[in-house]
Amino acid sequence: MNTKAMKRICYLFLAAAITIASSCSKSHKEIPVTGIEIKPDKMEIFIGQSLPVTVTTVPENATNTGELQVNTSKPDVATFENGKVTGVSAGSTTLTAICGAVKQTATIKVYWTMSRNGTSYPIKQASGYKYYMGSPEVDSYDVDFSDGSEHFRIWIPAKLLGKTIDISKPLPALTEDWDSCFLNYRSNDYQNDCTIFMQADSNPIIRNSDWDILPLTPSGTFSLNLIPSKGYVADIDIRLSNGHTWKLHYEGPIATEDQGEKS
Repeated sequence: MNTKAMKRICYLFLAAAITIASSCSKSHKEIPVTGIEIKPDKMEIFIGQSLPVTVTTVPENATNTGELQVNTSKPDVATFENGKVTGVSAGSTTLTAICGAVKQTATIKVYWTMSRNGTSYPIKQASGYKYYMGSPEVDSYDVDFSDGSEHFRIWIPAKLLGKTIDISKPLPALTEDWDSCFLNYRSNDYQNDCTIFMQADSNPIIRNSDWDILPLTPSGTFSLNLIPSKGYVADIDIRLSNGHTWKLHYEGPIATEDQGEKS
């Protein structure tokens, strides 16, 4: 083989090597994540509820997606696992996704729950009144728990604060005066309004929104307490003879206003 042919072959091998090297260089080019999207970016759930969450990185061909980390700032309030956020306790926390130098966040609020006939509602509002009847001591408590549409309301004499009330029995006489308390469910439009009304030495009765007596009997208990370390603690576990159920558990502050005159 002559020298010219040898040179030609060498040039061909060199060109092929350069092409292969160039191709390998392009195939191993690093493409970093430039953005992260979290959907939904605002979450409201109740304790025990799980919500699917999608975390998407861009561009689609980014090479460092293996660095993606997603966590909540307060795992005692909510956790993130297997693509779901789960409520653990009432409060607020942040879901944070980090990949390389890119960071994105979403907000999470977790609520206590109340349920009626198996349908759960988050307790977003807890408010009420402390009544005074010409005494420095609270005479009675009137509190309302709501998700903004559905309402559970408790009214009790102050002497029943911290006591578990058996809804199937007459209310015990607490003073020489006439005593009463009630538990009420209603919606904003007052549909399905129902009140379990109790008074001293009388069997509990159930009334509708027109205050007509319904032919139903209740069973179960409810209570309202004030514990320094937790705030107000409310529990409702009621069943009506028509099969309807009311359940509620709440621990935390209640925005109460003073009503009536103190001595």
